[in-house]
Amino acid sequence: MKPPIHKAFLVLSIGRVLLQSAATIMTVACVSTGPGDSTDLQHPTIQQEELEPGRLYTIAIPASYTGENSVPLVLALHYGGHGAPFFGYGVLAGLVEPALRELEAIIVAPDCTGADWTDPQSEEDVIAVLEHVVSSFNIDPQKTLVAGYSMGGIGTWHLAGRHPDRFRAAIVIAGLPPDWLADVEWTVPLYVIHSENDAVLPIETTEAAIEQLNNRGVAVEFVVTQGSNHYDTGQFIGPLRTAVPWIENVWQQ
Repeated sequence: MKPPIHKAFLVLSIGRVLLQSAATIMTVACVSTGPGDSTDLQHPTIQQEELEPGRLYTIAIPASYTGENSVPLVLALHYGGHGAPFFGYGVLAGLVEPALRELEAIIVAPDCTGADWTDPQSEEDVIAVLEHVVSSFNIDPQKTLVAGYSMGGIGTWHLAGRHPDRFRAAIVIAGLPPDWLADVEWTVPLYVIHSENDAVLPIETTEAAIEQLNNRGVAVEFVVTQGSNHYDTGQFIGPLRTAVPWIENVWQQ
């Protein structure tokens, strides 16, 4: 059943590692890290583009990209807010790119055009931007990922659930799951990061959804962070960076 459209750092002292059925739950403390401090790779070229009126997106092209070899593609969905144009730059430059730079992927961060990422107009525009990028660059179709923070995390649940053919992996950061989760056969490998200290989108709802997926035999990597609130976006660079080995493993399967 296809889901409906809805309006609506790491410190290397791990507090606990629990193996529960199909899920791995890890608790880590969040502290700040500077962009790019885990790799010697050069910074990417970051451009702001407009596919057509209203469809704005920010794109990071790795310094190593020549077009000769296919590269991964990451779709980055920004948090809530409809500020200045190219609003997606914030989540790209402030979280996703520095955390995932070693993947040497093209990262595209569109601006949300509707009320949120579950809005039909937003969904249509995101898919259009995604298809444009795929047709414009040498993308490896086996190495695609959607990741988002807060509202973008909610959007990641939504897009991965509704368009599983487009993504080989999904990473949700501080984003609540949809209420239609029980009605869909989840197929996209999933990695979830959520803070115990999130007072805006409490972790309990995410925990319940992951338990539900576990009970249905769906493998979920679940990282619980400590010491960061919902608005500490940059503090999630480290926890997101720890997902790189998982991403690479999933892409090889």
